Amino acid sequence: MVNSLCLALLTSVPLLCFVRGSAGMPDPARRDLLMREEASRQTGGLLALTAAEQKLDADLHRLKEQEMAAPNFLPALHFFKAKPLIEKSAIYRLLQKMPKGGALHIHSSSLVSAEWLVKNVTYRPHCYICFTWDNSVRFLFSNQQPFPRWDCFYWQLLESLRARIEDNAGFDSSLIQHLTLFTENPDGEYPNQDVVWEKFEKAFIAAAGLITHAPVLRDYIYQGLEELHRDNIMYLELRSGLSRTYELDGTIHDKIWTLKMFQEVTSKFKQNYPEFFGARIIISVHRALSVSEVKAAVTEAIQLKKDFPDVVAGFDMARLCLVVGRENSGQTLWYFREALSLPAELGASLPYFFHAGET
Repeated sequence: MVNSLCLALLTSVPLLCFVRGSAGMPDPARRDLLMREEASRQTGGLLALTAAEQKLDADLHRLKEQEMAAPNFLPALHFFKAKPLIEKSAIYRLLQKMPKGGALHIHSSSLVSAEWLVKNVTYRPHCYICFTWDNSVRFLFSNQQPFPRWDCFYWQLLESLRARIEDNAGFDSSLIQHLTLFTENPDGEYPNQDVVWEKFEKAFIAAAGLITHAPVLRDYIYQGLEELHRDNIMYLELRSGLSRTYELDGTIHDKIWTLKMFQEVTSKFKQNYPEFFGARIIISVHRALSVSEVKAAVTEAIQLKKDFPDVVAGFDMARLCLVVGRENSGQTLWYFREALSLPAELGASLPYFFHAGET
């Protein structure tokens, strides 16, 4: 009882300071002073805006109020339905022009829009397609018809297939749907997370045959930098497993070739856009690897960091222990401690990158 009374008195005393002795009402001047002090402690709270900045702030506030009063409140809609409306909004166009600094967690498999992959890459010569038994697609560039494999029994040259199809626009839209999660009926097609994750995996597997073709990968990286620059992003850190790339005749390139190519493309982009700061790669590995396999991957990353100090930023820990998709358990970083202690043992420098919440 005594403790409760003391607590009540302690919480009431600060409020009494704002009560006028005569009227028993809070003092508006004291309240305004408290709010100004609190605002000054926020990030940027002590900055004095110029007249132009104050006008921009007022215009942005007005646009926000207009969107909040609109019949369709975008945050209340499913993202698939809200996305085209967001892209047309005045606030989006304004924010798109503002400097963003860096994009620090872009995965190499999703660097470029699916529309570009379909409307540019799939129209290139020697591009084959295969429709799989599980309602997915595979792509492959080859100077001759690819041999059947377990998931693809029949490869068709896309150029010939399109020549037989009357509605190429509709066909392209169907390919885009294979490379994205977008659907006009998300609630019906994605009843649970497992279905979403299965479609998610299929999309990346389908895109891999396009992206890992060496000539495409070179253009793909440059296109990705252009799309980021269009949003006023000035720096990129790309998560990549450095998958092996292939040529039309089946020649396979190693990771060193990929890093050199990435370095060349980034350098060319910076020459064309001098305001762009640059791009680096954070090497990642799949979380299903064993300790010995991760140890080998870390050893390789250390060497690649030495050979390409301006290209390799470090090693991605996220894929090792992050719980995603249908998986409800994963190894902790402590499980990989032997592999992850290698840089210190070898006297090397290999920065590690984490997701929030990793252990």
